[in-house]
Amino acid sequence: MSSWKNSLIRRFALLRSSTPSCAEEIQRILVVSTTAMGDTLWATPSLANLRRHFPKAFITVLTSPVGQQTLKYNPHIDRLILLKEPMLLHLFSLLKIFRQEKFDAALILHASQRLILPLCSLSGIPRIIGTKGINKGLDDMLTDPLEAQFEHEVERRFRILDRLNVPRVVRNLSYHVQPSEQSAARQYIGETDKPLIAIHPGSKEPFRRWPASCFATVGRALQEKFGCEIFLTGTPSEKKLLQKIQESLPQARIVSSPSIRFLGAFLEQMNLVLSNDTGPFHLACALNRPTIGLYVSTDPRLCGPYHAPHAIAISRSETCTPCIKRRCRDPFCFLQISPDEVIDACSKMLRHPGS
Repeated sequence: MSSWKNSLIRRFALLRSSTPSCAEEIQRILVVSTTAMGDTLWATPSLANLRRHFPKAFITVLTSPVGQQTLKYNPHIDRLILLKEPMLLHLFSLLKIFRQEKFDAALILHASQRLILPLCSLSGIPRIIGTKGINKGLDDMLTDPLEAQFEHEVERRFRILDRLNVPRVVRNLSYHVQPSEQSAARQYIGETDKPLIAIHPGSKEPFRRWPASCFATVGRALQEKFGCEIFLTGTPSEKKLLQKIQESLPQARIVSSPSIRFLGAFLEQMNLVLSNDTGPFHLACALNRPTIGLYVSTDPRLCGPYHAPHAIAISRSETCTPCIKRRCRDPFCFLQISPDEVIDACSKMLRHPGS
C-alpha cells in the first residue's frame, strides 16, 4: 500500500472520538488471530484466561479459514467471524459488523493483513491493544502499544491481556475434538494393538524441513524396534513428499487430508507424533500427545512446545548468518540433527510415554 494511502488511513482513524474503556467496563471483546494453525493454537490459553476473567463478556474472534477450523467448538468463544480474502473486497461488510458489535476492546494477537488495524480503528473501538513492530508500519493505530520482547509467542499474547488485568492461570494449548470425529478417526485407523506413530515431514515453508531421507530412516528403525504402524501425514499439496518417503517405508500409510478437524482427531489416537516446526506439531501438543519437534531455522524458545509435558524440541543453532529463511531451498543446517538422535528420543517416548 502506498505511503499516501497509509497517511490517509491514519488521518481517518485518528478522528475517532471514543475514549478508552477501563477494564471494569469491558463487556464486548474482539480478539484478532488471523494467521496459521500454530499461531491460532498459541491464542487458546489467552482465550481461556479471558473467559475466566470476564465470564459474562461477549468474546468474538476474527480469524482465518484455518483458524476457524482450529477454534471450532472452543467453549470460550461466543462468536467466530471469518476473515475472507482478499480482505479489501469484504472490508465494508466487516466494518458494518464491527460497528454493530460496539466492541469495548480489540486484542490484536496476530494479524498478517495490513487493513486489520485501520478496520478496528475506523470501527470506533476505544482500546486497540497489540505489540509494536509487527503491524506493517501502523503501530500508531494501537491505543495500547506494547514493546516487543524476546519471549515465547504464548507469553507475548499474555502480555497483551495484561493490559486488561487478566491473570495467567491457564497456560496449556487446547483443541476440542468431538466424539463423532474420534469415531471417524478410529474407523480410519482400524483395529490394531500396534503402537501408532504419525510422521509429519512437511511444512508450508521448505526452510523448516528435516530431510525426507532422515524421516524414512527413523521410520524404518522404529518399525524394526517396536513393530509400530506408521502414518505419513500432510496436506494434499505435500503428497509427492509423502510418497517419496513411502518408497522407503512401504508399510507406512499416507494420510493426506485437507481437513484440520480430521487431522486433530487422528493425531489424538497416536502414541507418538514426529514433526517439523509446523502447525500439526502444535496441534499434537495441544492434544497432549507424546510429540517431538525438530528445530534449526526457528527458535523453540520463541515458538517451541509450551507447557506441554509430553513434548520436546530437538534443536540446533542456525549455520548461516543471517538465516535467509523463506528464500532458502536447501536447509542443510538440519543435517546437524542425526537420525540416530531422533530414533533415541522416539524410543524413550515409546518406552516411557508418561515421562
